[in-house]
Amino acid sequence: MSLRILSRDEIFAGEPEWREPGRSRYLAMYFSVFGGVVTDPALMVIPLDDHIINRGDGIFEYFPVKNGYAYCFEAHLARLVRSAEIISLDLPFDIATIKQIALETIAISGARDCGVRLFVSRGLGDFACDPTTPKKSLFYVIVLGMGLRDSRRTGILPENVSAITTHVPLKPGFYAQVKTTCYILNALVHLEAHQNNARFGIWYDQEGHLAEAATENVAIVSQEKIFKYPRFEHVLKGTGLIRGVELAKELVKSGELRGISQTDITQHEVYESLEMLILGSGRVTPIVKYDGRTIGTGKPGPVSHRLWELFQKDRTEGPSEVRTPVPY
Repeated sequence: MSLRILSRDEIFAGEPEWREPGRSRYLAMYFSVFGGVVTDPALMVIPLDDHIINRGDGIFEYFPVKNGYAYCFEAHLARLVRSAEIISLDLPFDIATIKQIALETIAISGARDCGVRLFVSRGLGDFACDPTTPKKSLFYVIVLGMGLRDSRRTGILPENVSAITTHVPLKPGFYAQVKTTCYILNALVHLEAHQNNARFGIWYDQEGHLAEAATENVAIVSQEKIFKYPRFEHVLKGTGLIRGVELAKELVKSGELRGISQTDITQHEVYESLEMLILGSGRVTPIVKYDGRTIGTGKPGPVSHRLWELFQKDRTEGPSEVRTPVPY
């Protein structure tokens, strides 16, 4: 074998084949390491010795933008701060600057309907595990265009979605509280679900109580029409779930639900529930088949439909605390 020595132009000029898998969806990216924004997907790279890559030493957030408004942006920023505090990660900027950078990057992309990921890494240094070697933490923003699958999700309530109970070990409670980039266990949950022709894998804690899916929260509507969701000891406090609970209060007022309860939920309760819901990033996905068992009627139930409608309205007409305008 004779390896070629590549030039800079061979890697970055034109439309490199290596960038093809996601190029149409990458609209803009900010790097604090370079101090600016790029809009060419071929330039959207991270140094290999960034500890977020070789050690998973970093945190992230994801939020959607709808009609030019960032949805639940403040809640995501607050969780970013909490995650950084838990793992003793100094943010590279104050939160006001992080907010401004994120919004300006979205504005540069020109997208009014998109997804946004924020990353904070321990920083550049070496390939050691020592978190003190990087001199400064780094901040990245990536704006993602909506693909066809995303468009379908936002326009129609998903049907015929199945889930399984995963055999992958649950993250310890400490890690569950951090939105970390170390997602190997989460990835294995997705893999197991895929291998079993299901869309989601569901975790339970050591006591046999419902925990969460790989990247979303889980809730049920009990036989008594109580909207139930797990305690947060072993579960990430999802912004989608928290907002969903607030929206579900309208269903209690209307009599469509009899109450809301954060409590321990057994697997038997999930099997016998009227509805099983996956909540995340302003979306509701009803599960109609779980571990081969039919949930409820086998079709998305009334609470799933109503929460879907309420989320849709909230993303386009919600109060100012959940809709932050992008300065185009």
